[in-house]
Amino acid sequence: MEDIAQAAIEGALGNGASFADIRIENTVTTIIEMSDGITRKSLASRLKGAGIRAFADGAWAFAQTTNLTRKGMRETGEAVARLAVATKDHVAEDFIIDGPTFEARTTLDIRKPFEDISLEDKMDFVKRIDSQARDFDDRIVNTRTVYGDLSSSVYVANSLGTSVYWENSLPRIISAPTAKEGSNRQRSFKSVGVRGGYEAMESEAAETVGTRAARQVIDLLSSVAAEGGTYDVVMDPVLNGVMVHEAFGHATEADNWPAHTTVLEDKVGKRVGPEHLNLSDDPTLKAERGSFEYDWEGTKSRRRSLVKDGVLNELLHSLETASRLDMEPNGAARSQSFMYEPLPRMSNTFMEPGDWDVDELISDTREGILLCSFNYGYTDPSRGQFMFQASHGYLIENGERGQMVRDVSLAGQILDVLSKVDAVANDFRMDAGTCGKSGQSVPDMTGGPHARIRSVPVGGI
Repeated sequence: MEDIAQAAIEGALGNGASFADIRIENTVTTIIEMSDGITRKSLASRLKGAGIRAFADGAWAFAQTTNLTRKGMRETGEAVARLAVATKDHVAEDFIIDGPTFEARTTLDIRKPFEDISLEDKMDFVKRIDSQARDFDDRIVNTRTVYGDLSSSVYVANSLGTSVYWENSLPRIISAPTAKEGSNRQRSFKSVGVRGGYEAMESEAAETVGTRAARQVIDLLSSVAAEGGTYDVVMDPVLNGVMVHEAFGHATEADNWPAHTTVLEDKVGKRVGPEHLNLSDDPTLKAERGSFEYDWEGTKSRRRSLVKDGVLNELLHSLETASRLDMEPNGAARSQSFMYEPLPRMSNTFMEPGDWDVDELISDTREGILLCSFNYGYTDPSRGQFMFQASHGYLIENGERGQMVRDVSLAGQILDVLSKVDAVANDFRMDAGTCGKSGQSVPDMTGGPHARIRSVPVGGI
């Protein structure tokens, strides 16, 4: 790979580019989808190719190719360089690309590679999970179960001297049943996703995901619609992670700064929350779905302390944003595959645990509401506004968890809401997800502890 990568880089530099990089990727995926005991999809695919970028005086050009010969790579490198040079007079800002260089080869220690597990065995696993949900209660009227795995190798090189190879392995199982009682119809969603081999699907969490999703949807049938108003809200780890990721994390992606599309534009080094608030993004966590050793530009990954002691401390950078903002690259450039350009993205994003015991936090909240998990929502990073509908919640009455409620949402302006986080528990949990941005989807994790927000709007009936 080194030889053909160098051919692309030489082709780009020889045709006027001041910087060039290349990502060579080989990815194998499997997707199995079942509904009501019937297999709806069974798909295995391979994606192999290279994405090549060239840069000249503020202008980028990008191309993808599956011609992984030395001649094909050189020709693609030459072509993207000519395109970058042709457009450099039309860019709004002239800047340079610079950064550290890395040379490494890392491999994953996988006990059960996906290719060692037959498609039949994977389908049997999906059938078991689907049957768990379907057989749990007669009121479950529909089940949907999805299994996916991805195994990839990525090689990244650039004209600064970076040359890194790393591997990824991502399994996930999802259970989404629907229950109905009279006119009352409810849905739930549970998933298990990690970074690792098929052995992760043999864990207790994965083997019982259908039962847990079914139990939740049956419980929802006995819930009542929440009454809207202003509440003291305790967020569970899942909803907390969603809020941190969607409402705050996207606003820290540094490509928002040149575009002036973040509510945090003038907040670097300034207070954005109380002193006990700490928010992080960490791709170095072991076995998490959003983890990686090097990003898609070849920069070594590290923990990013986005908010430290209530102060906006750090952004998520690519080589471009770090160069333009005169900051240090921190390994946050990601792409869906070699077919896309890398962008500043989150990985495993969470609120750091605090000092409160969860039970003490509930009992200290005399009247309020505990909001759990996540159905859907929207965010506007440019203004910091958000709305998230929780999958369910529980009224807190006299410091005790009471009636289960549904159709309940948390809304507000993120800087206002963060300022009202007055208590953070000492528990911690992460939830698997997939993050979308600019037409690209990448695997991630979100989470944190239980945390309390004082006097925030809660939507209901």
